[in-house]
Amino acid sequence: MLLNIQSSLAQIKASESHIAEALPLGGGQGARSFTDHIGGLIRSVDDKGHEAQAMVSAVETGQSDNLVGAMLKSQEASLNFQMMMQVRNKVVSGLDDLIKLPI
Repeated sequence: MLLNIQSSLAQIKASESHIAEALPLGGGQGARSFTDHIGGLIRSVDDKGHEAQAMVSAVETGQSDNLVGAMLKSQEASLNFQMMMQVRNKVVSGLDDLIKLPI
């Protein structure tokens, strides 16, 4: 779980350099690649949520007795979602700050 969070943070830090390269050029192809990257992160969080839901459902229906694994997957999915929301909040806050800058 900690490794997944660290790898997600590494991906976010790597995307910072892509953003820095894309902004001076005025968007274009760089903006689409950033959008694709963020979309991939959202799909990854969604996939982890579906995996956790499947494991919990398997435990609830008696198909699996791996309660600890299901709980860990559920917590991992929850942490990934919370991290995604914090990143979204930071991006929105940064955009609000950019909009408020005097021209």
